Amino acid sequence: MKIRCGTFNLYQFAEPPYAWYEPENVYSEMDWLQKKTWIKEQITIMECDVIGFQEVFSPIALRDLLKENGFNFFETVEAPLTDHENSLIFIKPVVAIASKYPIKLVEPVKVYPVITNKLPIKDFNFSRIPIKATIHIDGYGEVFFYVSHLKSKSPLIEPLNSNPSDNWDRRILETLRTRSKGHIASLVQRGTEATVLYHEITETISNKEVPIILLGDLNDDQYSPSLEALTNREQIFEVNGIVYSDLPEEAKELIYKYRLYDAFDLSANPSGQRRSPTHYYRGVGSVLDYIILSNMFNEKNRHNIGRVSSFEVLDQHLKIDGIGNHKQSDHAQVIATIEFK
Repeated sequence: MKIRCGTFNLYQFAEPPYAWYEPENVYSEMDWLQKKTWIKEQITIMECDVIGFQEVFSPIALRDLLKENGFNFFETVEAPLTDHENSLIFIKPVVAIASKYPIKLVEPVKVYPVITNKLPIKDFNFSRIPIKATIHIDGYGEVFFYVSHLKSKSPLIEPLNSNPSDNWDRRILETLRTRSKGHIASLVQRGTEATVLYHEITETISNKEVPIILLGDLNDDQYSPSLEALTNREQIFEVNGIVYSDLPEEAKELIYKYRLYDAFDLSANPSGQRRSPTHYYRGVGSVLDYIILSNMFNEKNRHNIGRVSSFEVLDQHLKIDGIGNHKQSDHAQVIATIEFK
């Protein structure tokens, strides 16, 4: 048997008359209808059994749309936030999960103080709380799914210390210093989210060795510190002073047990095709959207329960089709087909 799972950043899914971030960001009725129609068409093309969604401002509207595509199970773990001065302006979206199989349990990803106390951010909170869902897959059993949307690369900008009476030298200097701090603050937030998520996932693996699938917009490239914090895929040279070659086989296997794997790297790719970007910013493509798997889907693991038989990126709408992102999405959709033994 096999399942298909995907990740889908919807780009500001906010049902009118609600706006996102600014009062003028409101879909017309025609644009909203066109956006929903396009999303339904993409979901049909994806042919998925489970999908993780990002940038959801209107979860009820999304739930109703998905029912029309055969997804009878839909969950979120927090509510979108609106501006305290204007309840028609959304300021924070949520992630969501939809499944054609029963969702037996859904909960927010836990934040463990034992981890955050040792990281730069105190009183840490996720920018968007990730989902942890237990889904019963007919013909196999329980699979744990996570849905995440890590902090974007946009700098966390604080109010400038300069004022309009300052000369241009002072104002420019303060602007650049603020941007410099903002970029690092964003990186630290995103990296902290990645490592807290990794801790939660590996805690699940430690307590109950179950198959795990993470669907997410991780807002960083595959070689970034954030992705390394999440996957731990770099080579381990020693453990407690013992070099890797001297470790017992049990210890070596445990290293792989607690690593997480990019579905692209695990997928069959006999022609060696290059990876497609999932997002473009000012004409430059990058990979931001991922399906991450536990070692149970790694064919090199002698105890594996399945494999990634295909990996797809739906990006035609990003190739200048003349339709704005707000009517479609500024992200490609990523799909992995997993065949169980």
